[in-house]
This record gives sequence, structure tokens and C-alpha cells, in this order.
Amino acid sequence: MLLAQHPQLGELLEAGSVAEARRIERPDVALIILDVCMPGLNGLEGIALLRRQFPVASVLVLSGNDDFGWRTQAREKGADGFLSKAADADQISAAIDVLLSGEQSWSDPGNAEVTAAVPALTARQVEVLCLLAEGRSNKAIARELGMAENTVRVHVSAILAALGVSSRTEAAVVARVRGIIR
Repeated sequence: MLLAQHPQLGELLEAGSVAEARRIERPDVALIILDVCMPGLNGLEGIALLRRQFPVASVLVLSGNDDFGWRTQAREKGADGFLSKAADADQISAAIDVLLSGEQSWSDPGNAEVTAAVPALTARQVEVLCLLAEGRSNKAIARELGMAENTVRVHVSAILAALGVSSRTEAAVVARVRGIIR
């Protein structure tokens, strides 16, 4: 609703995954807003693919995890900006204005206490966590992400340790509460 009211945005197109976004055949896409945690290829990994398809579009990455690790990874992978899902309407609008003017938007999260409370997970661990939260088995996660089942086990162990929990269910609940996944 907020995006629909923004004066600089025209038609809004929505995709539930990077693969779905790649099926959009429009040369006039000006802004791409990616969630770090998306089904299939995560938002960070999808930046390069979407940049090739929509070369003039600015890319804004959103994450519930307002951690400088995500911000840095987004920048390194070619995004033009990063914004926490905790941002208010004015912050979102300001970031869109900056990006549509051709500049970049890497504003400070402003809340070190929240940042410190959220564990740093790699992009791959967030992908595993998203699928884990959907109730997928290690075997299904391995197949989906094209990795060995043992590698998934290693990621799950690291995720449980980072979140300070002992089960997959607890990990999913804690990750949602902390805004790491949706």
C-alpha cells in the first residue's frame, strides 16, 4: 500500500521469487526491491541475474536482520541500497527517492542494540533457514539448493548455534520473531 502511494512510482509489478521476477518482460523497470529471504534463489544471490535483465533498475535489498553483514553482502553483490524491514514509511519513501534519483542508499540502521541482538548468518544459512522454516527435510533442502545433504546438516548446526536453540522448530520460531525470515 505504501509503495502504491509513492509519487515517483508508476505501475507496480510483484514477484514472489527471483525466478518469477525473471519472467517479467518489461524494459522500463526502474526499481527492484528484493527481500533477502525469498523462496528458491535468495535476494542477495538474485541481484546479478536481475541486474542483467533490468540494467537500468536500481536495486534495494530489504532484510528483517538489520545487520551490517547483510548490508555489506548486498553492496558487494551489486545492490544500490539496503533497508531494514523495521524502517518506517518516511525512511522507505526517502530510500526510494534517493534510488530513483540515481544515487545509492546505505543509511545506518541507527539501533546498535537491535543489530547486536541479531546473529550474523551467511546468505546461504538464511536460504537453508527459510527452507527449514517451511518444514523441509535436509534431503529436500539439499536438492533445492544443489548441495550435499551433509553440507545442509553443517548449516543447520551452525544456524542452531547462532540462534541459541536446540531444534529446527525453535530456530524457525526465533528467526521469525527476530525478523530474520518472514
